[in-house]
Amino acid sequence: RVVLVGATARGIGDVRVTPWGNVFPGVEIRANVIQNLIDDDFIHRPEWMQLVEAAILLVLGVALSLQLPRLGVRRSVLLSSALLLAYVGTALWLFYAHALWLDLVHPVLLILLLFGTTTLVQYFTTEREKREIKGAFKRYVPERVVDAVVADLDGLRLGGDKRELTVLFSDIRGFTTKSEALTPEALVAHLNHYLSAMTEEVFRAEGTLDKYIGDAVMAIYGAPIAQADHALRACRTAVGMFERLERLQEEWAGLGGIDIGVGINTGPMIVGNMGSDRRFDYTVIGDAVNLASRLEGLNKTYGTHILISESTYELVKEQFEHLRPVDAPRVKGKQKAVGVYELMLAQHYASFDWLDTYIEAYAALEAGDGETARQLFGEVVAQHPDPVSAHHLARLGAAG
Repeated sequence: RVVLVGATARGIGDVRVTPWGNVFPGVEIRANVIQNLIDDDFIHRPEWMQLVEAAILLVLGVALSLQLPRLGVRRSVLLSSALLLAYVGTALWLFYAHALWLDLVHPVLLILLLFGTTTLVQYFTTEREKREIKGAFKRYVPERVVDAVVADLDGLRLGGDKRELTVLFSDIRGFTTKSEALTPEALVAHLNHYLSAMTEEVFRAEGTLDKYIGDAVMAIYGAPIAQADHALRACRTAVGMFERLERLQEEWAGLGGIDIGVGINTGPMIVGNMGSDRRFDYTVIGDAVNLASRLEGLNKTYGTHILISESTYELVKEQFEHLRPVDAPRVKGKQKAVGVYELMLAQHYASFDWLDTYIEAYAALEAGDGETARQLFGEVVAQHPDPVSAHHLARLGAAG
């Protein structure tokens, strides 16, 4: 037996600091050392342990360097925490169960360092990208839509999907001829002022400005942020455009009669980022888009201002008081006739007292009763200079 005699009182001075406490009697330390010698119970650190630790550092460094940049902050936290717990748990198990000493400091520091640096780099990179995207997209969509797009940057990739949306085309008329008297500087200033006003109306309804085509405006509703009432938003934009145009007319009194035509259609279309890997636009394509453009052009044929398709009409007919059928022409690219309706505004008509007669006349026209339609359209024209009634009357007269 081995007997050790020593003092354990704190005031004696033989008190040491150990991993097990800061008040540990020196005689007890010696007793533990002697017992370990008797039992041959030592903490082992074989020579090959350094190779194991080097391999662990290499694997952790490569794996985390590749994976952390691809993950978001939350998933990076989960991965780093799981690795820390797994490594520390393994090291403690080896220590208590097999008295093997596995280095804790360097692998733990490596995990924390890689997580910290990767998170910082991602933060500053993402913030810079978000600022750039916000700066660019604010020119096309309202700020609320920009925030939603920035929250999901994965959507800013080439490609698209098929969705039912509403697209609006508006074109200014009479401006080119009247602007010939303007200097180039004045022409650009007037055009920019007009486009700014129309764009504000698009944004007011939270639409997306697709592009300017000369003095024409193309806008999308229902993308990139889904909107259940995208057709209604497009129609409200059209109404707002004519309200703004009235104010512009007062400012541009010297230019004379400036007018615009609007075409709106709702239907399935492909929406997404289209172009090349280096440059692309967020836009829509498809027959439904082409139809909206052709509706805008048909305003010249019928003497109207806002034409909407039958699909749009079905979605908004309860929201507007004055909507009337105009025609069912076969537009280019369509084999079947397309129902066309006019969204009528008070500023374009002195009254709507004649509208019921027009509806009756149009019903007769659709039923094939040309004589009744001719008579009723004639009554409408006699009461009010309605260009649509005049168009049908001229066509019926030619047919007769």
